Amino acid sequence: MILTGSEIERERANGRITIEPFTPEQVNPNSYNFRLGKTLRVYQAMPLDARRTNDFEEVEIPDDGYVVEPGRLYLAHTIEVLGSEHYAPTFAARSSVARLGLFINLSASLGDIGYTGQWTLQLYSMNRVRVYPGLNIGQMMWWRPQGEIVLYDGKYQGSVGPRSSDIHVDFDKQFARQRFPGLGASFDANDVGPKFAQLAASSHDFRVPTAFCVPAGEFSDALTAEQNAALADAFGDLKATVGAFFTDSAAKIQKIGAEVRVPEQVRELLAARLNEVFPDSGDEPTELAVRSSGLDEDTEGSSLAGIHQSILGVRGVDAVIDAVERCWRSYYEAPAVAARIRAGDFSPAPRLAVIVQRLVRPTVAGVAFTGLDGGDGDRVSVEYVEGLADELVAGVAVPRRADSAELAAGHAEHDAAEHEVLVQVVDLARRLRESRGHDVDVEWAADTDGVHLVQVRPLTAAREVSHGCAEPVTEAHRLYADELPAGFNLGAVAAVYGGYSAKRGPAHRLAHEHGVSTGAGWVIRFNGRGLHGAEGGKTLRDTLSGGTDECVLDFGDTLRQIVVPKEEVPHQLAVTTGSAPDGTDLHTVVVRDFIRGELGVISRRAGENGLVVEYTDEGLMALNRGTAGGEAIVVKDLDAGYDDASNVTCPAAGTVLRPHFDELARFTAAMHAKHGPVTLEWVFDRGTLYFVDYSVLGGGDAVTVAHGEVCISPGTARGPLLRLDDDALLRRLSIGPAVSIDKSQDVTEHEGLARILDLVKSYDEKPVISTARPYAVLSVLLDDVAGFVFDQGSALGHLAILLREARIPAVTAAGISGAEAVISDGTVATTGPKGERP
Repeated sequence: MILTGSEIERERANGRITIEPFTPEQVNPNSYNFRLGKTLRVYQAMPLDARRTNDFEEVEIPDDGYVVEPGRLYLAHTIEVLGSEHYAPTFAARSSVARLGLFINLSASLGDIGYTGQWTLQLYSMNRVRVYPGLNIGQMMWWRPQGEIVLYDGKYQGSVGPRSSDIHVDFDKQFARQRFPGLGASFDANDVGPKFAQLAASSHDFRVPTAFCVPAGEFSDALTAEQNAALADAFGDLKATVGAFFTDSAAKIQKIGAEVRVPEQVRELLAARLNEVFPDSGDEPTELAVRSSGLDEDTEGSSLAGIHQSILGVRGVDAVIDAVERCWRSYYEAPAVAARIRAGDFSPAPRLAVIVQRLVRPTVAGVAFTGLDGGDGDRVSVEYVEGLADELVAGVAVPRRADSAELAAGHAEHDAAEHEVLVQVVDLARRLRESRGHDVDVEWAADTDGVHLVQVRPLTAAREVSHGCAEPVTEAHRLYADELPAGFNLGAVAAVYGGYSAKRGPAHRLAHEHGVSTGAGWVIRFNGRGLHGAEGGKTLRDTLSGGTDECVLDFGDTLRQIVVPKEEVPHQLAVTTGSAPDGTDLHTVVVRDFIRGELGVISRRAGENGLVVEYTDEGLMALNRGTAGGEAIVVKDLDAGYDDASNVTCPAAGTVLRPHFDELARFTAAMHAKHGPVTLEWVFDRGTLYFVDYSVLGGGDAVTVAHGEVCISPGTARGPLLRLDDDALLRRLSIGPAVSIDKSQDVTEHEGLARILDLVKSYDEKPVISTARPYAVLSVLLDDVAGFVFDQGSALGHLAILLREARIPAVTAAGISGAEAVISDGTVATTGPKGERP
């Protein structure tokens, strides 16, 4: 509402409105008359430029007046100093002045609460009008505001005399606001990333440190056409070769990323944005945190946590720009590239925003989770340390822990101040969970101002086992011979391991039974502390020693067959996974001996009792892929021996294989007997013939990998696949009272069930059972099976609970068939003739 004249006088007397000098006779019914000052300012050169200071001249109005010309702008000023920190001012010309055709403002009649000074008037006349110093030219009005008052603190504060436009002062600032949105601005979430979007959404209701974002589009625009073309070529090569040349391609990609710079215009806008959002106060610039905000980070299905750079304690414009470039570079460094490739993302386009945020120097900081173990969503688990939480998040620091139930009951051992902080953290996590509609993972920091929200993302820990260890880890298990420990996490190599174990595992074991040499293979689990430590490094070197000088690394379905010298394996593991010397995240890789050899060899049965052996000195891979032609050795009748020239056709180059004819024939026959017509793959190296792999002739063999819909019980298991189709029997026995979760009558004497037990026990090794449902009665088989695959099923049934207690892997995956099966953390790999049900 507008203030009346009497209220203007009263509030001026109370010090809530400034009018100096003040004359009571100038008070109107709802305004105050102000007078024209004696100085006019007139622009000189045209056109005027909004980005630069414009030249002007000043004119003193003489006592006998000054004629303002039509169509020309004159900047004038009030004699009075006017303003208020409590009311919103507006002004207009007095009606008598307006009737002369004289405007005193063109479009800027609204002032700001908090401005106090002489007011600049924009005189523009329709006629030639003579004006005089001290003329009652306009009137000021004051309005009562509604809402929180923020006082003006702009560039015109305290003006004396006319002020020409300082729009150039704000020019970069205005554009910078649009380019680099703050927490309260509107923006495209697909350009700032979930991390910033979540913080912005939370900033309305929670204490979030001031921040703005450098959107991903700025990164894209910083790349030149040549850089884009080179990146597209490198990523295209990675996809085409399934990462086999990852080392070379990653080096090329990293080199391109290292050359990306913040363009000069963007540097200027960033400087303007920094100066506006974080104005200097005191001796040093504001301390900032510069964090990556990947567009694919912190989603429901993926966290991609820790693969991009974050820099803390940044001060000043140059340091911020350098930190932004470091974040950009991290997107194209080997660990981030490898992580995206493992997720099947081969796009070269940069999908990375950067957050610039005030750094909180906390007394305590940490993380909080709701629904951490898939249980009560109201329960909040808190971990925290003194000071910054970066070491806690990285898994380096040993945290203190608190639980919402303990805090509520007063059982937790904390001093009063710390207890109050933790109670606020619990409340913060619960409110975030309620507003988001899902469990959350919260990063927080507490200082003297209270608890600040630093980051919030959907909880993935309840759906994925946390894979980290503060102790150094470097452990190896034989790929084809060892059973992996219960709870061993294969991560991205689950399907790769399953394929090798399901198909090659039985073949390699059969080869050993027949005295046939094979290359070694290992499943290696490690973290940065183990990989870089002296003991862990020695363990790795000892594991890989012997045999060949090179090995093949498989990091996942889309990043595999990377051939490196064994001496370079530790370095390659560190580069590809980003494992730093203090890293605690656990990684798993499949490592196999790579035998280049002198000859690549293929063998198969021919006719009733013959043998065909093809070979080439260009290697087995070239022979397989058809990039090399091979010569052939033909043995017409194995029973007739190898000395009769009419029975054996052998080119001169193949004579080095003569001593191995018996080995080739014997093992080819053994594989033929087990799988039917097969082709065996070998490598001949320095007098030794190594069996590598096999294929069923006619394309009838298959390794099928299925990603289960429900991981009922985690873990790894392998064995012959046994399908049980006794659904009516298993259903009837499971529905009846004979079986319950905590007790079971002895139903093993039931004729049908006894038959199933006998079948299961008839296998030389524990089988993987495939059935339609997780029937409760199958609990009688727990001691005799390696794992279960169900066509359909729930993780909540009786059998599911018993399986988890017994640590027997189980998964739902329909349509599984084959002879051998490997279950690994919800993934099933089978091998055998296509469509075959054993």
